[in-house]
Amino acid sequence: MNSKLCRLILCCVLLLTAALRPAAAESPTLLRTALIVESAPRAMAFYELLGFRVEMDQANPRKPEGNPFPLNAPSTAVRLVIMQSAAGSGGRIGLVEFSKPTPDEARRDPDRTGRGDAVLVFDVADADAIHATMQRAGVRILEPPQVYTSKKTAPDGSPMRGKVFHVRDPDGYLLELLEAPRPAAP
Repeated sequence: MNSKLCRLILCCVLLLTAALRPAAAESPTLLRTALIVESAPRAMAFYELLGFRVEMDQANPRKPEGNPFPLNAPSTAVRLVIMQSAAGSGGRIGLVEFSKPTPDEARRDPDRTGRGDAVLVFDVADADAIHATMQRAGVRILEPPQVYTSKKTAPDGSPMRGKVFHVRDPDGYLLELLEAPRPAAP
């Protein structure tokens, strides 16, 4: 058999094999992180400090009886605000405000983060500038930006350093603001 015919047969076998293989199930895609908040306007103002903008804002009545969403209050109203990064990349944040009545705080110690709590990690271009913005806005900042050394090195072998600091949003969610590592200045 000549080599052209062998290649043609091999291509046909590979195409047939691919066509007969069962399609892989698509993996789920995270649409957004939803945060239960006490006040949507207060939470919106906070996330606007990080460059998020309102994409959708809707309020609806809610029937607490028979509702599958496990809420610790018989709230009869819900407001959903979806915010998107102004940069257009990254994820969305959903701010969910239940009212009439407002649910109780679920955390045992709002000053600590533990199992079941969320930590939102944001990539920031300039940790010092974001820190200053947060400080001016009166945000609860847990520490000033800390320099860290990455395990990765620059192409020339020099160390890579970034900055990180933590804040709490108005509802007590922990945010990590992370400036990606870059080659350390000499």
